[in-house]
Amino acid sequence: MAVSKIDKELKGREEEVANKVKLDGQIQAAAHFGYPRTTFADYLRRNNLPTKADQTRINEVTNKVADIDDPWRLKADKLEIALAAAKKDNKQYAKRFASESIFLDEIKDIVKLPVEIAEYDVKHQPEGRPEESCITPIFDQQYGQQVVKSDTPGNKGEFNTTIFDVRLERWVDAVTGIMAKRAEGYNITELIIPLGGDQIEGDEIFAGQAWQLEISPTEQVWQLSVKMTVALKKVIKFAKEEIGVERIAIYGVDDNHGKVGGKKSGARPAKYSWNWLFQQILFENLAGEPIDEMAAEPGGALFFYCQGHEFQLIHGHQIRGWGGIPFYGLQKFESKSIRLHNRQFQFLLMGHIHQPAEISNGAAETIVSGDWVGPNNLSGLIVAGSRPQQKVIFVSERWGIDATERIYFEEADVAFASTDIYGVGPS
Repeated sequence: MAVSKIDKELKGREEEVANKVKLDGQIQAAAHFGYPRTTFADYLRRNNLPTKADQTRINEVTNKVADIDDPWRLKADKLEIALAAAKKDNKQYAKRFASESIFLDEIKDIVKLPVEIAEYDVKHQPEGRPEESCITPIFDQQYGQQVVKSDTPGNKGEFNTTIFDVRLERWVDAVTGIMAKRAEGYNITELIIPLGGDQIEGDEIFAGQAWQLEISPTEQVWQLSVKMTVALKKVIKFAKEEIGVERIAIYGVDDNHGKVGGKKSGARPAKYSWNWLFQQILFENLAGEPIDEMAAEPGGALFFYCQGHEFQLIHGHQIRGWGGIPFYGLQKFESKSIRLHNRQFQFLLMGHIHQPAEISNGAAETIVSGDWVGPNNLSGLIVAGSRPQQKVIFVSERWGIDATERIYFEEADVAFASTDIYGVGPS
C-alpha cells in the first residue's frame, strides 16, 4: 500500500503533532503544519493521534491557583489561564483563517494545471466590406402634444412643435452621421424606414387630452406631413448619393393616437384614422423620390424582409403591459400572431410604451423604440416617461441584428439634472 504524502512528511514528528493538537486543537494544528483539515484529520486517525485539544492541563492549573503561595508561580499560572481563555475566545477567528488557508492550499495545485490557449487569427473584417441593411424606425413622435415644464414630475419635461423641429433636425443629422460611420466598414445596400405609429397626438384618446394639445388633429397631419417630407428627402438623398444604398423602403402601421374619435369612437373602419391620412399624404409627397417600395397596413401589423430575416412591425398598443415593459404580454402576442398570420417572425419592432428596450423571447427578439416627447404630465402617474430617443438598427444576413444605435433628443446634462430640493441640507 502506498504511503501518503502527509505520512512521509510527518514521519518521526508524531509527538510534536500530538502536543500541537492537544494545545491548539485540530483546525489550528492543520493550519500550522500546512495541510487541509480533512487530510490532517485522516492522518490523525490513521496514526491513532489525538484529534482534539486536551483541557486537562488547563483544568489542573485552574484548580490549584488558590493553593499556591509562590507569587511568581501564581502570576505564571494566571497568565496561562488567561492565554487558554483567549485561545478559546478566538477559536471562531482561528477556524475562519484556517479555512481560508485551506481553501488557498487546495487550489494551488489546480491553478498550476496547464491550460491550452488557442491561436486566434484576428480578422476585424473579412475580405471586402460585409453587406448590411439599415433600419431607422420612427415611433411616437406625438406631434401636436404640448408639455409644460411645471406640469411634469420635477419639471423634467417640455415639448411642443418648436421643440419637435429641433429634434427632427437632430434625427436627420444623427441618422446620416451614423450611416456614414457604419459605411466605413460595411456595405450598406438597403435603407428601411418604418413608421411605427403615433406620429401625431390626435385627440380624445384619454380624458383631459384637450389640455395637452397645441394644435388640432387636422393641423397636426398637415404640418407633420410637410416637415417629414423635407426630413425624409434629406435622408434618402444622403443614402443614395453618399452611401450608395441600392434599395429604399418605407412601411407604416396603424396606431391608437391616430384613431378618429379616440377610444369612444367604437368599431370604425381601420382607415378612419388620422395616422392613415398622414401616411397617404407623406407617400404622395415622396412619390417622385428614388423609393422602391411604400406600403401601409391599417390593420395594425406589417411584415417585411430584411437581409432574408422576417420582421414584424406593430405600434404596440395591441400588447398589454405589466409594470411598464410587457414581458408576459409579448409572449402571448407572439403565439397569437403566429396562429393569426401563419408567419414566424424573427424580429419584432414596436413602440407605444415610451420605454426603449431590447427583449429576447427564445430565438426571437423584440426591439422597443423610445419616443420624441419624454416625460409629460402623465409620467408621474404611470411612471413611464423616459429620456426621448430613437434607434438606428443594422442587419446582416449572417447575424440578423448586428448593432443598434441610439439617437438622444436631450443632452445628458439636461436629462440627468437633479430635481430641485427645498430646505436646509447637510453642511
